[in-house]
Amino acid sequence: MEKIYQGQLMKKLFDLIILSCLMSSSALATSLATDLSSEIKVLNAEYGNVKDYPIVIFDKSEVVPLLKGHSEEEQVKLLSEYMLQKFNIVLERNEAINLIPYFGILNGSASALPFMKGGWSREFKFCAVLPNGVMNDLPSEVRRVLGHSDEVDVYKNFDFSQFEKKFSLEELHYYSLYHELSHCLDDIYLPENYQGSASGHGIHQSESFAEVNALFLMAQKKGLKRIGINRALLRKTYSKYMGPYLASDKVSPYAGEVVKQGGGVYFLSPVLIAAQREIENFDKDVLKYDLDETLKLSATIVEHHSINSRSFQGFVKYFKDGREETLDYYKGLADRDPDLFLASYYDLLYLTSILEN
Repeated sequence: MEKIYQGQLMKKLFDLIILSCLMSSSALATSLATDLSSEIKVLNAEYGNVKDYPIVIFDKSEVVPLLKGHSEEEQVKLLSEYMLQKFNIVLERNEAINLIPYFGILNGSASALPFMKGGWSREFKFCAVLPNGVMNDLPSEVRRVLGHSDEVDVYKNFDFSQFEKKFSLEELHYYSLYHELSHCLDDIYLPENYQGSASGHGIHQSESFAEVNALFLMAQKKGLKRIGINRALLRKTYSKYMGPYLASDKVSPYAGEVVKQGGGVYFLSPVLIAAQREIENFDKDVLKYDLDETLKLSATIVEHHSINSRSFQGFVKYFKDGREETLDYYKGLADRDPDLFLASYYDLLYLTSILEN
């Protein structure tokens, strides 16, 4: 009887520990959601009118329950009323239709979505920042950022806990928010990709800008001055594991060029390393830069440290065909035409060595 009683006692104790952990996790998620809502309110006031077009940062904790359970037509009406009341923006029906999925099936994604003025105009009407609306715990958020899913398990036997030790949950959520905000603050690469034909390399430059500017904002606003190298490692890991999968026949060409070239598009480690050096440069004191100075520095880093277009094509080939075949091919090009391809060959030596070490 005593052994049975001890066993029951241990089970109850174990159940209490699990319940306590679940309650703690729920409380943490609620607290973070509240903090993010407050941050979004502050950011809307600070950045909403700094460009020629309004920047609208959606608080999904407000919009998701507003739209949930309604028909599409009702959602269009509710979202249009919300935009008019909160941001004084008249939302066209097609604009509402394009936004609604981000509060439903795409609620767990983080995006920036510019909308054009009507007619032949290529000017922005407004730019929507759509943060991740799912309050994951730290292990789940690490996996989200790395693109992990049970359906596409490219991270076999990978130790995700290494990144759980390098980042807090708050850091990942705020970085994601600032990254999407930085897209809408981008006067150069975002317009180029939306006003013309988007390319893998063009998106790489746009992602480089957003990632670098987010790093500066994290340092300026949150005092996080030493996360650039860990962020570079995170981006390297994504490209190392997801890049070959996305370039393979397992992903249909109909997914689009940008998706197929995802390993190169999101290899942002070189620009992050360069940006971290700028933060540590006491002669510049980046932490005191105003917005225009910060955006200009972000663009300069992209110009000098993102992968150039010719090397990018070689890097994309690397994810599809492997290092040996790609380097042999580009060495042959460099031997025949060094003016055009020698620099790209050396770039590929450098980039692939980062990924494979």
